Formats: sequence, C-alpha cells, structure tokens
Amino acid sequence: MIYTKTGDKGTTSLIGGTRVSKYDLRVECYGTLDELNCHLGLVRDLILKREKQLGKSKTDIINNINGIEILSIITTLFNAQAIVACEKDDIKKTIPLVTDENIAMLEKRIDLLEKELPVMKSFILPTGYYLASEINIARTICRRSERLLCKLNDEKGVNENVLKYVNRLSDYLFVLSRKMMKDKKREEILWKP
Repeated sequence: MIYTKTGDKGTTSLIGGTRVSKYDLRVECYGTLDELNCHLGLVRDLILKREKQLGKSKTDIINNINGIEILSIITTLFNAQAIVACEKDDIKKTIPLVTDENIAMLEKRIDLLEKELPVMKSFILPTGYYLASEINIARTICRRSERLLCKLNDEKGVNENVLKYVNRLSDYLFVLSRKMMKDKKREEILWKP
C-alpha cells in the first residue's frame, strides 16, 4: 500500500527510522535532489527521442551525449539522496556511495564537451532550444541542491563526495546545455546588459 498515514501530522522518517518534520533541512536536501532527478529523467527522455529522430545507432553516439550517460547520473543522484536521508552510521555502510570515479566521470565529460564549444565571451541566456532550456532548469535545481547541502554540511555534516558531485554536476549541465545548442546549430543568446 502506497499510503501509510504516518506522515499525516507533518513528519516523515529518515532511513533508519528517525522521525523529523517534513521541512527538516535533511528532507529539503534529498527532496531537492529528487526534483533534480525528475528533471534529468525528462532530459534523458528528450535526448532518447532526439536520438531516435536522428536515426543514430549506439555506435554513432558513443562520443556524444546519450541516455546511458544521463541514466548513470540519475543513479548516482539516487545514491546521494540515500546518503543524505540517513543519519545512522551503521546503516550508512550499506548505502551505495558517490565515488571518486563518479566525480571523475563528470570531469572527463566536462573536459570533452568544452573542447567542442566556443570560448565564452559573455553570460549566456538560458533559452534558444527546448532541450538546452530543460537542461538549464536542471542546472538551477542542481545549484539549489548544492546551496541546501552546504547549509546541511555546516549544521550536521554531509558526505564530501556528495558535495563535490553536485558541484561538478551543475558545471556538466551547463556545458551540456551549450553542447545541445551547438548540435542543433542554434546560436547562443548572449546577455547584453
């Protein structure tokens, strides 16, 4: 049964059973990561739709962005959510980690994508192509996640790799949105104050 009625009075359980308010900072953190993940799910679906429309095979897209890459990010964010949702050290040992390899994968992808992009000479407005715009929505949610995680880290501590991963992910999403604009041959719309 999906409903338990245990949250009817404004509390929820962390992994391990501790009851906290639904507006607890830890809940805000993993809830915002969940929101980010849902937007990344949409990004992945849009990328897969785009691949299908372009008739690309898996070998054609190996060096390009594909649904497998985004699915890996979604999975890692689920791990991050579980880590944030757990306070008990004995249970934390059973939760999948956000690893140095996860962070290195994002860094490698950022480096590869940046090589294909023109040098930035101005801030870029988050518009111009629907897929790039959706990626930018995910990027801003990622930044909000990071702000909340930093606050939680100041108050209670957060796994260092979760903080690094979320920081790197927002950079990845920024260059990914630019790559999508380039692939679609759309001109970036620059901020002109």
